[in-house]
Amino acid sequence: MTWGLVDCVNFYVSSERVFDPRLRRVPVIVTSNNDGCAVARSEEAKALHVRMGEPVFKIRDIIERHGIEIRSSNYELYADMNRRFNAVIAEHSDIVEVYSIDESFFRMPLTGSGLGDVTAAQVMRKAILQVTGLPTRIGLGPTRTLSKVANALAKATEKVWGGVVDLHDVELRSRMFEKWPIKEVWGIGPALAARLDPLGVHTAADLAALPPAVARDVGTVVLERLVRELNGVECDDFKPEPDTAKATAVTRQFGAPVTDLAELREAMVRRAVRAAEKIRLKGLAATRLIAFAHGSRYRPNPPSASRQTRLSPPSNDPRIIAALAGKMMEAMHQPGGVYTKCGVLLEELVPEGTGQGDFFTAADPRAPSLLAAMDRLNQRFGRGTIQLAAQGFGARSFDTKRSQKSPSWTTNFSEIPVAR
Repeated sequence: MTWGLVDCVNFYVSSERVFDPRLRRVPVIVTSNNDGCAVARSEEAKALHVRMGEPVFKIRDIIERHGIEIRSSNYELYADMNRRFNAVIAEHSDIVEVYSIDESFFRMPLTGSGLGDVTAAQVMRKAILQVTGLPTRIGLGPTRTLSKVANALAKATEKVWGGVVDLHDVELRSRMFEKWPIKEVWGIGPALAARLDPLGVHTAADLAALPPAVARDVGTVVLERLVRELNGVECDDFKPEPDTAKATAVTRQFGAPVTDLAELREAMVRRAVRAAEKIRLKGLAATRLIAFAHGSRYRPNPPSASRQTRLSPPSNDPRIIAALAGKMMEAMHQPGGVYTKCGVLLEELVPEGTGQGDFFTAADPRAPSLLAAMDRLNQRFGRGTIQLAAQGFGARSFDTKRSQKSPSWTTNFSEIPVAR
């Protein structure tokens, strides 16, 4: 068996283009929350030197001069497109590991010659394009690391290799590695690259030639496993899934500055409910709650404060977490203060149902079934279908600004496109 890695080309932009053909072959950027920065760019936008993370206000003249189309992040659409393209991969492979919003690992049989099945990979690419409309690239290799490198090479050499690169061939792998910078290798960050530099490790070939014992001394057992995987030795302990989360945060800039305490409390409660939902869907509970609120540093004497408390027993119940966060906001509020951001952090996460109990406080025995029912309804009919009254209803001035968001083409019945 071989490992493969599929990634979608400019995923956010490609998802937008599937349902809006007017965006094809024109420069497009997708912006971050509050339409602040470019977080995705089409190839046409990249050719105009729009950089990742570039503030929109700094490139306004380029946008107007070249007619760059802007779309606000449409997370509902992207999540559903991710689900769709993984469903297609699952039709071609029994094992699919979702790595990120636009990348997934999969397993595939080798050919009789012991190489990756490039033809089958091309069939998968065509199926994904036909079913979802998303263009993709695929890297094949005997290990996850090599499939990741192969995928990056497929991206860099798409016109030469046709969107699929196979690194089972040791000779081809050696030639490719000699020209592949160390900083482009999966798992090698700037700090680790700096530690490897004195050892003369500048390319993927140099790293693959590094003795495993030396790799362990420089970068612990993680780097040793990476070196072994680059040499085609699969390490069972080398997994792409991140470790269990230790904390989660929901922190968002306001769409407009807020001074009213009732609005601030409502904004804090909404963030607290979302944070509780995130850990609950992972089967986790929080032991510590931190809430903060502050104003813009560009204004004189901006308000800034934070509060924290322990949750005993550990909880993922939005009723408990939101009530505490709301009280924290009341305690932090400075009359007359102009606030531009608030957020909630849930820390010291533990598996749900574990953690130190409390002699004086018992968890609500009805909570698990109640929250499970609420989550099912919100997943089926859309977030906010069932919510706490303290969250308020309707749009608020503090809501994240997405002024150029496309419709939720695939998840909202009222926004489904109709052919006439």
